[in-house]
Amino acid sequence: MRDLIRRNSSGEMDRIRSGIDQVFADAFFRNWPQGGGQGNFPPVDLYNTEGALVALVNLPGVDINQVEVTTNNDTLTISGEMRIEQNEGEILWQERTGGKFYRSFKLPVPIKADQVDANFKAGVLRIEMPKIDELKSRTIKIKESK
Repeated sequence: MRDLIRRNSSGEMDRIRSGIDQVFADAFFRNWPQGGGQGNFPPVDLYNTEGALVALVNLPGVDINQVEVTTNNDTLTISGEMRIEQNEGEILWQERTGGKFYRSFKLPVPIKADQVDANFKAGVLRIEMPKIDELKSRTIKIKESK
């Protein structure tokens, strides 16, 4: 007869779930940050609306002239450089970093790359990418043949 061993499997399940989430995220999003310790900078939110994909990119303190947005029908790329002013005096605490950044995303649906619009306000870059019309569903009226 086998002995029953009680295990706390919630930690194992969390690790498995996290791994599966990462696999699916990697299938749709490619992130290649550059620069020391930048992580996933800048942070990006991507929304799917009825007619477009909308990306909101946090770029506090970034000179928008140092940012480049590139799109094709299925990829969004954001790159640039963040410059941090060097202040005089002893650094007591430092969390802000500067340097070059690069984020690239495989988009879930094709977009009209020639109609992408980007606006920058209050440190947030908003990129609106209209979807290709053929992917929108529509109802077809069926005609009766005589």
